[in-house]
Amino acid sequence: MECQALRNRGYPSTWRRRSRAIRPCSSRARPAPARSRFATAGTTANDRDRGVNELSSALKRRFNTVILPLPDTLEEEVTIVQQRVASLSRALELPAEAPALAEIRRIVTVFRELRSGVTADGKTKLKSPSGTLSTAEAISVVNSGLALAAHFGDGRLNAADIASGLIGAVVKDPVQDQLIWQEYLETVVKERDGWKDIYRACRDGGG
Repeated sequence: MECQALRNRGYPSTWRRRSRAIRPCSSRARPAPARSRFATAGTTANDRDRGVNELSSALKRRFNTVILPLPDTLEEEVTIVQQRVASLSRALELPAEAPALAEIRRIVTVFRELRSGVTADGKTKLKSPSGTLSTAEAISVVNSGLALAAHFGDGRLNAADIASGLIGAVVKDPVQDQLIWQEYLETVVKERDGWKDIYRACRDGGG
């Protein structure tokens, strides 16, 4: 029989086992201990995203859960999105121009208003959809829009590029969320100065 020293390295979703063969064990031989070098694994998840199967309790015990608060202000969240989008765009080598700050601000504004259930000026109460509308999802909407602009557009991010991602982030329930999104489009987005393009793009995109 052959003794093996095993060590797990990598992320939980892609465990990789590496083995090192040593001389056969005898009754007086000591097994070689595995070196205690483990890679740090980090994962993120939204509170409401449970997936198909629950994470096992055995795996949960191996993680320290840290709850990250949402950014306090619009400017703080816009800055986070802008920085992460720039970093990911470089990593993905997207041949699109950097998104205008105004476009990022509009996406973040939509997320914050629907999350909080009130418009930025505090004048209009809104219904919140079932999704989390997290900062990470805002980053995803911008990045997917950049990819569309780079490969199917003129390289500049515009309302048509972000419409499908925005709708997908908001409308999780095809019935209730769709009604909430439609009401938000007609009562807020349509009436806001400088937002006609995003209103038309979302309306034509199934909003």
